[in-house]
Amino acid sequence: MMDLVLETLDDVLPYILPDTGIIHSKHDGYSVINYVYTLENTFDSALSRECRGLKFDLDGNLIARPFHKFFNLGEKRAAEEEPWQSEHIVLDKLDGSMIHPAYVRGELVFMTRMGVSAPSVQALKVATQSVCDLCADMIAAGFTPIFEYTSPDNRIVLAYEKSELTLLAVRHIRTGAYMPHRELVRVADKYGLPVAKAFSSVRDYKAFWSNARAQEGVEGYVIAFDDGHRLKIKTDAYALRHKALTGLAHEKNLLAWVATGATDDVIPLLSPKAGLFVQEYQDSVLSGVRKWEVEIGRFVKENCHLPRKEFAQKVKNHLDPKLQSIAFKALDGTPVRAGLIEILRRASASDTKVDNVRDLFGMEWQPMILAEH
Repeated sequence: MMDLVLETLDDVLPYILPDTGIIHSKHDGYSVINYVYTLENTFDSALSRECRGLKFDLDGNLIARPFHKFFNLGEKRAAEEEPWQSEHIVLDKLDGSMIHPAYVRGELVFMTRMGVSAPSVQALKVATQSVCDLCADMIAAGFTPIFEYTSPDNRIVLAYEKSELTLLAVRHIRTGAYMPHRELVRVADKYGLPVAKAFSSVRDYKAFWSNARAQEGVEGYVIAFDDGHRLKIKTDAYALRHKALTGLAHEKNLLAWVATGATDDVIPLLSPKAGLFVQEYQDSVLSGVRKWEVEIGRFVKENCHLPRKEFAQKVKNHLDPKLQSIAFKALDGTPVRAGLIEILRRASASDTKVDNVRDLFGMEWQPMILAEH
């Protein structure tokens, strides 16, 4: 990986292609170049891969350079094509929020990829004087230190017993060069700070990949090459849990879990807080189902003796158009609940369709705010 010299906003902004998901956002006292979604061409250049939370002051000077965008092993090229013979080290991948410092209007602040955020504010509150001293000294020397903030109050998937900032890397702001790991450890020791656990280099990538994915209780690993090239591996168990967690961002996913009876499989994958969120949503939806199950069942029982034409007229006069077919199916022997669940299943195809049945089932939705990873 070649170092890429960046100094100002003008070194980046003119070369960012439109419709790639990379944006320039302005904030109070600083601005950020970051990606908000990814397409096939989003990270097709070395410059675009740097657009993962670059921070600039009001004059357009680069003031912080967190991690560049790096990929999963096997994602961009075959695993056997990676430079395994080059010097590298394997690092523990912690499950928290990436945090880095910067000075904004002369004040030391902590930021995540998007800028100052709830996790970064929390992290600054728990930062020790040693952390702040390291940040000040590194910035003065032209570097951005990068930490992982883990905390019981900032849970992503894995649980941590205490709040802690772990030093992951140090990057030169201008060139993007990563501090060698041995020097990183020396710096951390000087300030009495923890660093990510390190393991020896990979000898058999197939065995390493297989064993890493099978691990439990960890997010995964980062393979850090001396030239700055990085790869990541997430365990299968973590990937499954994270997929369930990110599903909470859209109501249609939760409704699909309810309609297909999948919540019993999903909830054990989530944190207690997220699991309770799913359970309460399911209880709310099924309460609406039970209401209509009783009401339509009673309607059919009271009118099943009528000629079909009269029954149809009563259905039209008394039931919401979305529910009328259920009454006819119930008259022919299909359980009312099955018809109601099928409505929910079809509605889970999109958020727009969810909105179309919201009032019918009394569904309330407030997205769960997820910690920035």
